[in-house]
Amino acid sequence: MKSLWKILCNTLIASGIVFSIPSVASNAADKKGKASLTATAETSSDQRIEALDDLDFIEMLNSVDVGKASELIQKFQTKEGKSRLLNGKYNPKGECTVEAYRNKEVLLITIPAHLLFGPNMTELKQSASEYLTPIRRYLKEPDMYRVMLVMHTDNTGSEPYREQLTIDRVNAVFDWFDNSGSDTRYLFSYALGDDMPLRPNDSMDNRDKNRRLEIYLVPGSKMVQQAQKGRIAF
Repeated sequence: MKSLWKILCNTLIASGIVFSIPSVASNAADKKGKASLTATAETSSDQRIEALDDLDFIEMLNSVDVGKASELIQKFQTKEGKSRLLNGKYNPKGECTVEAYRNKEVLLITIPAHLLFGPNMTELKQSASEYLTPIRRYLKEPDMYRVMLVMHTDNTGSEPYREQLTIDRVNAVFDWFDNSGSDTRYLFSYALGDDMPLRPNDSMDNRDKNRRLEIYLVPGSKMVQQAQKGRIAF
């Protein structure tokens, strides 16, 4: 199945245009990522949209057809990435990165796992809120964005351990947003284990780069509707 998903990734996702240091994932994905939402979603099950929760990683990335609104969305996302995200917590001097992705329509934020968790830990550090708080902005208006939380790890330990680690960690991040009062109806989490390494897992530095949280800011239906009318207000 993984080879099939590599083909789908190559087919469905265009190459990213980098704002800062590249951290875009390699061409692999697995449906098991959907398993990351456990009891967390049950806390707001009356609010969530079941059809969206059923989408896998690739399907969610491509869940909204921007059509002829693409050019305006590209401009809006480019401005959002450069003027707000890169001027905030995710500036080039830090360890986080911001990229334009999927034909510049999607913003991809990468946060190293060591900024959020201690070694082998699944409880967020107290300082993790510094890196997560800016993302709450993108959950304020329902379906303006579809925000994807994608957790990765290296190849250390058994496969069941790696999978469970990423599930527990991405659930901890989802819980943080849920507990902070954010509207999580359009927040989606995926645990991909070590399926999408950025680098070969052959050194401590490379393994550290592979342990990361990726946050995809995907245009939602509301943004597309605004763009079709000629103006995006957010």
